[in-house]
Amino acid sequence: MKNKSVNEHDPLDREIDFSNARPNRFWLGVVDRSCVRLIDKDLADLFPDNETVNAALRAIAEAARRSKVSARRATVARKRVAKSRR
Repeated sequence: MKNKSVNEHDPLDREIDFSNARPNRFWLGVVDRSCVRLIDKDLADLFPDNETVNAALRAIAEAARRSKVSARRATVARKRVAKSRR
């Protein structure tokens, strides 16, 4: 038995007007906020999908991690030099 396909010429489509629709301001209360981030429209145009956003954020996180490691190494080196001069 075949499933009935959705009628592509649904008469109700003409009756539903979404031109005055507004975003639901309460939708974040329904979803897990740790997985949802809102970005500005100009950034959304630059990052068309989740993969590009994740790749960019991972690159920034890696650069920040390397920067912290470099700063920590420089601090340790300065302390060693100061200690050896005593």
